Amino acid sequence: MRRILLGLVILATVPMSAFGMQTEDIMVRVEGKGLFGRTTYRLATYIHKPDDFDSSKRYPVVIISHGTAVDAYTRAHARFDYADASGYFLEKGFIVVVPMRRGYAGSDGASIADHIGSCSNPDYSSSAREASRDIAAVIGHVKGLPFVDGRNILLVGISSGGFASLAAASLNIDGVIGAISFAGGQGGLSRTEYPGHACNEQSLIEVMGSFGQARVPTLWIYSSDDTFFRPQLAQAMFAEFLRNGGTGRLVITPPFGHALLSRVEGINIWIPYGDEFLRELRVRNGVKMAQGRLD
Repeated sequence: MRRILLGLVILATVPMSAFGMQTEDIMVRVEGKGLFGRTTYRLATYIHKPDDFDSSKRYPVVIISHGTAVDAYTRAHARFDYADASGYFLEKGFIVVVPMRRGYAGSDGASIADHIGSCSNPDYSSSAREASRDIAAVIGHVKGLPFVDGRNILLVGISSGGFASLAAASLNIDGVIGAISFAGGQGGLSRTEYPGHACNEQSLIEVMGSFGQARVPTLWIYSSDDTFFRPQLAQAMFAEFLRNGGTGRLVITPPFGHALLSRVEGINIWIPYGDEFLRELRVRNGVKMAQGRLD
């Protein structure tokens, strides 16, 4: 199966209350590099539950990872909840977890842990390692929650969050059943290149290809007019991913820009692919999604 997903990092436009959800705001601990060696950071994390949440049940979980805000103020102050996408997954029977990675609003870290460095010599491998470390910590935390089915964890992300979700999927953590990457990549909107071109694209293609170590199905979705990662780049990254053993489906949608996951107007574009992917996940993994309502 093959597909792709792209999206911008902007705040959700519909209030969470519109979906009848209840939200818990927690901190998740992760180990990382500090000024004086290893240290513990806290990741600000929303847990969205349906209004009819039943603590005696065990729910599958989707972890939604944000992208990289283009300005320092937004990085320091914007907490993302992805209310529209969360509403979709809640309707499917999931609990939704939305963490902020190290260095972003609400979480610890004076600088972004998954920063790529300079555009002329980006360190995509380090970015993937640090971003996936944060997601792995969130996975470990939610597995310990009594209402979570730790056998059914789906990773979803937008832009650099899609990149991070694929990186985490390549760790083959027990319980992770798939990944959806919306406009996934790093180093996009390069100031030294034309729109749609990323920093040192060959390096990005190689690192995205290395995520082919993942042994779970993936879905990649990009818009045909994305200004961060144009279709030709998306196709090259996906081809390298497949060449390295990955499985998935790449989708190029009609023009919508880089905000498919973040804007309510994009939902009708990607929902058909999301519905199909969830149905395929249940069959391919030979498991019945806990409390899932996938039809």
